[in-house]
Amino acid sequence: MRKLAVGQICYVNSYPLFYTIINERDSLPFDVVTGVPAVLNGMMRRGELDVSLISSFEYTQAQDRYLIHRDFCLASVGYVNSVLLVSHRAIEDLNGAVIGLSPASGTSSHLIRIILKEFYGFANEYRCVADPADSVGSLKAHDAVLMIGDDALRCTSRENCRVYDIGKLWTEKTGHPVVFAVVAVNACSAGEKQDLLNLFFRKLRQSHEMFERQPERIAAYAASGSTLALDFADYYSHLTYTFTRELEEGLLYYYRMLAKHRLAPPVTEIRYYDEQT
Repeated sequence: MRKLAVGQICYVNSYPLFYTIINERDSLPFDVVTGVPAVLNGMMRRGELDVSLISSFEYTQAQDRYLIHRDFCLASVGYVNSVLLVSHRAIEDLNGAVIGLSPASGTSSHLIRIILKEFYGFANEYRCVADPADSVGSLKAHDAVLMIGDDALRCTSRENCRVYDIGKLWTEKTGHPVVFAVVAVNACSAGEKQDLLNLFFRKLRQSHEMFERQPERIAAYAASGSTLALDFADYYSHLTYTFTRELEEGLLYYYRMLAKHRLAPPVTEIRYYDEQT
């Protein structure tokens, strides 16, 4: 039996899109791999997955291999709470500082590079932290640390440090929202597994529609299986999963900034996946 190789980000922020797939997993022709964004990015680039949530940054690295779905993404307009810069000192004093980056990150590690260079004029040194879940240990080795996903949500260093929400900071500085992740189809799979991809997107749509009608249901599910001390309903209220024109413009702005600072090849257009009926 043919199956679809699916990538799901292992953070709670993926549940509004993957709730149906999670609950129907045993009856669906999907092989679902859960992992941090950087792992899924690598698997997609190597052709090991047919479809996945990937970092928005990853699209710049292999544009000919990906088709982006027009309807779905993982984004915020301002405050996000799960992408944080945790610092020993005020951000205005970070020129020349050593910034620790989560190795799990794709999009966010470049957001902070752009923010510090473009809007503060800083020159910084960037290093990957040894353990992205260990905020205390990471802060001993760096002047500031970027944390993402569930690691940011469970960060224990918030009370003793300066904490900057990167979604909020980006929107304040640029006027644009942040698209952290997009749903990408492996271009080679688009024709070969059209029927399975159609089923996958139906399931994503079912989850998303449920989230919009009953966000408390997704929040209750997330809380039931999590050790995070978090108001999930409030957390999800700051995230958006519909890839609107405003979000597309924000994503293209991010790509222009990446190219300007020579952090990624230019993106002249976004190649989209069109579902076939």
